Amino acid sequence: MNAAAALTALPLASAFNLRDFGGHRTCDGRQVRTGMLYRSGTMALLTDADAYALRALSIRAICDFRRPSERVEEPTSWHGDEVDYFCRDYSEQSGVLSEMLRSESATPADMHDAMVRVYRAIATDHADSYRAMFAQMLAGRLPILINCAAGKDRTGVGAVLVLWALGVPRAAIQDDYLATNDHADWTWRLAQTESRLTRALRDRADVVAPILRADAAYLDALFDTLDQEHGGIDAYLAQVLGVDADARAALQDALVTS
Repeated sequence: MNAAAALTALPLASAFNLRDFGGHRTCDGRQVRTGMLYRSGTMALLTDADAYALRALSIRAICDFRRPSERVEEPTSWHGDEVDYFCRDYSEQSGVLSEMLRSESATPADMHDAMVRVYRAIATDHADSYRAMFAQMLAGRLPILINCAAGKDRTGVGAVLVLWALGVPRAAIQDDYLATNDHADWTWRLAQTESRLTRALRDRADVVAPILRADAAYLDALFDTLDQEHGGIDAYLAQVLGVDADARAALQDALVTS
């Protein structure tokens, strides 16, 4: 893990890709507050000490972007009733890593292309979740933690949307997204359970690699699709998610300091 990644990592023994995604400078020179915005992969592996440390952060909302089957297999149970826990039932495949491993003949290029397709669909597939995420924040339920299985794709796009709404420049948003490549210890993570992904990593590591990494090309696909289908990320925020100029001003009041 590089020095920049270490600054945002949380010192928990059994967390996966859990970090604070505040601290970025905005386009107007202000700074996103730390201790308010957290992102994570699965939290089902937390030790008791980890759960205690996470509760000490006074998180008031969780937005869990996973499918029902993922939540059943790896439940999130570290929090109490004081936390507003959002999840939803859906069948879209976006961000479900194991679903991309069914073809034994798949090549690394095939997997890369599949990930690009995920990022072209994710803003539509998960609009309901992102709308709920912003609703939690606008209702004052902060700090907030957003998560999915890997904390990379569904969560990564959620963090992109939040940071953009707060006025963080695209280059810094991309850096935050790519930080998963420093934070996510896939060797440790896949050693915890036996799965299709674990077996594929042993047998076809080159094919699995595009699924496990954060790639700037994936983020470019997201932005390109928002431009083509919604007139840009600002229009998507306002027209699809209901995060208009007033909502963005309210979020900045709560989460950006001078």
